[in-house]
Amino acid sequence: MEKNYCIKQFYRSRKEYFHYDDTSEEDNWQLEVYLHALGLMKKNNLQSIIDVGCGSAYKLVTYFDDYDTIGLEVPENVEWLKEKYPNKKWMIADFSQKTDLHADIVICSDVIEHIVDPDDLIDYIKNISFRFLVISTPDRSLLYKPWNKGFWGPPGNPAHQREWSFKEFYKYMASNFNVIDHRVTNLAQWTQMIICQKRG
Repeated sequence: MEKNYCIKQFYRSRKEYFHYDDTSEEDNWQLEVYLHALGLMKKNNLQSIIDVGCGSAYKLVTYFDDYDTIGLEVPENVEWLKEKYPNKKWMIADFSQKTDLHADIVICSDVIEHIVDPDDLIDYIKNISFRFLVISTPDRSLLYKPWNKGFWGPPGNPAHQREWSFKEFYKYMASNFNVIDHRVTNLAQWTQMIICQKRG
């Protein structure tokens, strides 16, 4: 039986990964997610951050320059990042391998909707030692009305496998972590963000 990841039963997901090259992007998307993570860093006097699926890493390099950072990306992007920012730490994100990474905060901003099996991403993150996870994704209920085609999938963005409504994403994340905050951070960009911690 096909997994639905807490999304409504009749929703249709994509099944093949489509790579979106965002190396030209700066901070025009998800800026408030990174700024919220920065606020957590300052408020709690934290020092280290891992960005899973950091893309162009513009936001990571620009707003977290004074911190210990690691950016995780697909192999082709890691090579580009190493050339552009040779003094920073970059690693390939291989969700099939366990990791022993650790950081105060993990950011995973608008990545989960691109993953064919998001459980692979969640399991990978669970193996990272962290205090806070800051994760965001588009809120499907802000993007479409129930009578619009995209509401029931597949998403209008060809690089997205699936999109969660606000309630669905809470349910999915709460089944894996302790959710301590859930909010829409950018209504114009349909962004929902969850802050969570590990159980136990």
